[in-house]
Amino acid sequence: MSRITRKTFVAAPAGTVWKLAGDFAEWHPKLRIYADGPEASAELVVTVVARDESDMTLSYHMPDPPFPIANHRATIPVEADSDTTSYVTWEADFTAEPEMLQKLEDELGDDVFSRALDRLATTAQDADGSKRTSA
Repeated sequence: MSRITRKTFVAAPAGTVWKLAGDFAEWHPKLRIYADGPEASAELVVTVVARDESDMTLSYHMPDPPFPIANHRATIPVEADSDTTSYVTWEADFTAEPEMLQKLEDELGDDVFSRALDRLATTAQDADGSKRTSA
């Protein structure tokens, strides 16, 4: 089993980030979450397999991934760093041919995970900032 992991710091409370993390439509241009899966958009189909509100963790799999992988399962936990900051990790476990691993690291890890996490961080920080200015 191979794993790709990306982690980002977010200048917003974990609760704010978690509310957004559970709704891909708010921060991921290609994924959508619908209650009790399967979930679908024009580009990807994913199925949520676990969602733990108290641990702020979401897990899903792609039955027909757009990458040359099998047995995919991804997990996105949100962790509080302080009252006003947090970390989000996105990791995916899968099987793939060894010669594909570097390409997957680049395409899935950098082009998908890192970019989407940056967008999640920006969206959460904007949401938290608007809460503070309206309070």
